[in-house]
Amino acid sequence: MPADTDKRGGLNNFFGFLKNFQMFRFSASFPRQALGAAAALAAISLSPGSAQAFVVTVGGVQYDVTTFTGSYNANTSKFALPPAPGVMPWWGSQSLAQQFAGAVAGNLGFPNGTVGPLFGYTLFEFVFGASVASCARFQGGSSTCSNSSGSSSQTWAQATAYTPPAASVPGPLPALGAGAAFGFSRKVRKRIKLAAGSLGSALPRA
Repeated sequence: MPADTDKRGGLNNFFGFLKNFQMFRFSASFPRQALGAAAALAAISLSPGSAQAFVVTVGGVQYDVTTFTGSYNANTSKFALPPAPGVMPWWGSQSLAQQFAGAVAGNLGFPNGTVGPLFGYTLFEFVFGASVASCARFQGGSSTCSNSSGSSSQTWAQATAYTPPAASVPGPLPALGAGAAFGFSRKVRKRIKLAAGSLGSALPRA
């Protein structure tokens, strides 16, 4: 009978080890799965947008400045004050256009050769039908002014009032995934317990 007792004790130790091993497997793999899901969500949220943008503060107001490429003649509606289709809050003011050009500086690159995007602020119409847009631009460390033919394709600046992104709220999927994982772990532990009980009852008693 001592031999039977030792046998049952050995089996109980084995199943206890197996139970702990299953729990360890779950606890070790779950953080890796959670980190993988977090990395995937971060990759989605940090994917680059379709247009380059830069936020500036002019006159105490924040603006999201982007660019578009084309001629004045093909985009006349954009050369006006907001709201849309006007996209130039500096339109009509040379000094304001220069403030925007200086605030953006080289942060949107130099798409017009060695010159940054153009901040158009007024228009001249000539007798023979040609049009020239006057604009501010960033070049050589400061904002200057120049003229651009209405038919010439250039990269122009446009801006809208900046709206800070809303704080992200965790969705229900991570919680549901964790709940499913814990439920599966509970089922595994229950099966191990039932198997241990059945084997123990089958052994001869003292």
